[in-house]
Parts: sequence; C-alpha cells; structure tokens
Amino acid sequence: MKKNLLARLTFLVFLAFSAFSQEIQNVPDLLKGVWKNNGRYVLFDTGYVSQNGSVIPQYILRTFYQWYPDRAAESQQYSQKNKRPENNTTQRDKAEEIQIRFVPLTDELFPESHGKPVVQNDGDILNAESIPSGAWNLEIKYPHNKETYNVPVAVIGDKLYLNFIVKKEDSDQVPYSDLLAGTVMRSKNPLSGFWMDWGNASGILICPPVSSTELISYFITDNAVYHIRYWRTDMEYDGEKQAVFSDGDETFQVPKHLLVAGKTYTCVTGRRTRIRNIEKSKTLPEEYNLNSVLVKKHVARGDGSSSEYTVQTATICALGEPYLSIVPDKTIEEIFTEDLARQRPKPEPLFPPHGVLDFDWSIIEDPPKSYNRRMLDLGK
Repeated sequence: MKKNLLARLTFLVFLAFSAFSQEIQNVPDLLKGVWKNNGRYVLFDTGYVSQNGSVIPQYILRTFYQWYPDRAAESQQYSQKNKRPENNTTQRDKAEEIQIRFVPLTDELFPESHGKPVVQNDGDILNAESIPSGAWNLEIKYPHNKETYNVPVAVIGDKLYLNFIVKKEDSDQVPYSDLLAGTVMRSKNPLSGFWMDWGNASGILICPPVSSTELISYFITDNAVYHIRYWRTDMEYDGEKQAVFSDGDETFQVPKHLLVAGKTYTCVTGRRTRIRNIEKSKTLPEEYNLNSVLVKKHVARGDGSSSEYTVQTATICALGEPYLSIVPDKTIEEIFTEDLARQRPKPEPLFPPHGVLDFDWSIIEDPPKSYNRRMLDLGK
C-alpha cells in the first residue's frame, strides 16, 4: 500500500513539474513585430514554441552590405514550410533553433487609452503617459549548449535598447495634500534616486553573446551622478543590507547586493558597508531617454470620502543609441521577398561618358613628325 501511495505521489510530482516546465511563453505586446538594425531582422512572435514552451524566434542576417538576407535562425517547422535558399551564402546545415523566455524587469505600460492599466498591490494604477515602455530579461538557450544566456532589453516606443538602467516607482515620495486632488503632480526630479543596472549583452545574436562582468548602477541627486560598481560574489544575497557613501556632509544609502539573473553582485567586500573611491560626475555618461509613467493614487480621508491625484515619474532610463527599431506594417515574409528582389546597381563606367567621338583619322594614318616629342622630352 505504501509503495503504491509513493508511486502515485511521485507520478503527481512528475506531472506538476512537467506542466510547469512546459508552460507556454507569451511574447510581450511591446516586443511583437519585426525589429531591425543594420545587421539583422529579429522576430520574436513567430508563433512557434519548443517542447518546453519557450518561444522560437527568427533572425535574418543582412549580409553582403545588406544586399542578401540570410535566414540564419528559425523554427525547423517554419523551414519545412518555407524552404531556405541554398547557395554559397546560406549554410547547408539547418538554421539555428534558438529558444527564448521573457522575464519582466519592469511593468509593461501603455497609455490609458489602450485600456491596459497595471494595478499594484497598494491600489495604485500605472499607465504610460503617451509612449509605451517595458523591460525584460531574455533567457536564451542555443542548440547544443546547456547554458542559459541573459540579454536584458528595454523598449521605449518603437526603439529597443540593450544599455539601460531601471528604478523602482517612487510616487510615494510625493507628500499628499488635499490641494493635489484631481491634479497631475510631477516628482521633483525624474532622474533622482537609485538606478539599477541589469547587465549589458553584446547583442541579440545567433551565437552566445558577450555579457558585462560588472554592473554600473547610479545614484542621482539634483547636483551629481554617483557611479556605483557592482561585481560578482559568492555571498548569499540579502536584499535588506545597505551600503553607504559620503560626499562632504551628505551620506547616501544604496543596496549592498543586487540579484541579477540569479547571480549575486556586491559593491563592497566582505562584511563592509562603506563604499570608497566612488566616481562622481555632473551628468550620465551618455545621452539618455526616459520613459514617462503616470501613477494614479487614491487616498482615503478621515470623513470616509476619498480623493484621487496623479504623479508623473520614470522607471526606465535608456542610455545611448537604440539597438533595434520596429519595422511598421510589414511581415517578415514581405521584408525577405523585397530584399531578395533587390538588385545591386551596375558599377559606374571606368571612363566617364564622352558622347559622340569626333576626331580626324588622318592623325592616326599620317601622324605629325613631332607626335612623340613629349615622350622624348620626359626627364629633361
């Protein structure tokens, strides 16, 4: 009897684990569509998933100075339905079948008109002000490679960034007053606070990317930007521990540990809590693009009534140029067909156009006696 009960329990645990491991991933709305840069097209929402429920994306490389599209990574099922061209450019082997899972780093926010508000546990309602935004960690697995690679990405509007930092929503720092009822209040400085680095990968590639070994987070005040370096550690992660640094008479606190992609990073050694030799600048090291978040807050009054006001803040700061941009109103098949149909223009003639030739053949038949004078005079 005990053996049968143990066998049943083992079978149920196996079923539960199988169901969990085969949970089908949904592509976030902001990542849908065809993305491109100078070197590739990327499509996440192909409609194909692996046996474990991961998304199988499609990568088309823009080879030969963008004149030939190479379907380098895609689902094998898609390859069977749409045969890949075979030539000297396309490899004879099957296309790489890459698997991706999406782990949210921030809320995926849309303008209120989209009807997709995000309700937090405290009742606050989040929407994008005008441009949608969101951030995810792409957990990527390559064929014949057991390791999982992490590529953090952020989307602001129709641009996708690999270099970005994120901040917790800080609308609670705006003190409430009855005068705020029905108004939109901007936080004192959208850049103020601690901005966390989630890492930086070399790209969304058909081969494992190179990722940063250190994290550079920032603590920003109205007068300065402090660069805080985090590195890998074997210490156990403790989200409650804080590290401190000073600038003159002011002292600031930041998280001692960061947990990124299941790995712990620290900004001080051992049990220390003071950060030394911190770098300071007036601005961020690169041009940046902030998202804009509207937080609708409800406050209960003592007489039983309630009031509502809105705080404008930011949660994503993209640094530098975007890695990808969206291709509007086109499918991947249309793009591939158009690129294949293009023909490289003919090279310019070696000699410029000269029009109608007009010279006297007598010059050739009976050349003047001095025709070679110039050659004889060379070097004199």
